Amino acid sequence: MDAEQWHEHYRLQGQWLAEGRDFLLRRAGIANFTAILDFGCATGVISEEIRRRTGRPLTGIDRDMSLIELARKKFPANHFLHGDETTLLKARLRFDLILISFVLMWQPDPIPFLSRMRRLLAKKGRLLVLAEPDYGGRIDYPEELTNLKDIYIDHIQAGNGDPFIGRKLAFLLDEAGFQAETGVFNQVGQFPFPGQRRWEKEWRFWERLTGRDLGYWRKIERRAIAAKKRFVLFPIFHADARVRGPWGR
Repeated sequence: MDAEQWHEHYRLQGQWLAEGRDFLLRRAGIANFTAILDFGCATGVISEEIRRRTGRPLTGIDRDMSLIELARKKFPANHFLHGDETTLLKARLRFDLILISFVLMWQPDPIPFLSRMRRLLAKKGRLLVLAEPDYGGRIDYPEELTNLKDIYIDHIQAGNGDPFIGRKLAFLLDEAGFQAETGVFNQVGQFPFPGQRRWEKEWRFWERLTGRDLGYWRKIERRAIAAKKRFVLFPIFHADARVRGPWGR
């Protein structure tokens, strides 16, 4: 998929998770932070949301140059960098607040990665994990749709991702030297509902991403929606973390 298609997905994903994200940002006191990093910012959807909330530009960084170029084009008020945590460490940058969302699930070694995030935090800084999924905890009804999660799990694992990262979040943060308050938002879809068009777009996204024809499951879902018997529960884990002990180690 090209950068514009990914941008549409990130925009829709941001809408799905808006309520939980708003809760986390308000609880963290987002307006009180001045140096904010959106790590794994992709096309800058969340970066721009934070800028609008705080009235201040923030830094976003991503390894995918095509996504960064689009972010710079769409949201020029922010500062977008191409690179990863080593880029920031070499530049000796520090941040009051680091945001990550759907980032840990793609890290081959999450604990060393989180340790590097710790080194990027200023004293008394915070790491806010906005969303890390757990596809193993997903529930689909009716039963004919229960193996949908296996399609997603197989695709994520084929890309060397961890579809079960959410349930490990508290342990990983503790091992990396953070003191964290963790929790879970259960994203619930009960159909029909006002966001049903967004759900149809998600179907198209997954078909493009996996290269599979998911028409069989879409037909089952449409019948279930018509009968008002479609239900989805999807756990999304989050955390508010502070460094435990001396900073920068």
